[in-house]
Amino acid sequence: MLKSLKIVLADDDEDDRDFFREAVGLTGVPAALTTVKNGLELMQLLQTSDKFDMIVLDLNMHLKNGIESLEEIKADTKHSDTFCAVLTTASNRHLQEELIKKGADMFRTKPYNYELYVETVKEIISSAWLRTYENR
Repeated sequence: MLKSLKIVLADDDEDDRDFFREAVGLTGVPAALTTVKNGLELMQLLQTSDKFDMIVLDLNMHLKNGIESLEEIKADTKHSDTFCAVLTTASNRHLQEELIKKGADMFRTKPYNYELYVETVKEIISSAWLRTYENR
């Protein structure tokens, strides 16, 4: 029996958290999704919970942004090997390269079209699922 993919999404936009939840449900991948509103909440959650299979970060969040969160995640031995995807409105190629160097496994720009957004989330979930499934 396959276990659920444990995912945490850090995004300060409530609509984006709802869209992500819906899109995860459409992937067909068994998943348990937890959401937080910013990087500070994310880091507090990661300190007090079991390991997640996947972390999805928005970049532009208050209190602690996605870049700061990614750096902290990758510096923490408990979470340094966790699949991290950046899903943001930013589309800067230089920023994408910088975040991949900092340890992000994927960088995707949030599409404005809902169907394309669902496809993007499916791509992220599938990549994390394959990596997690191969390591089990």
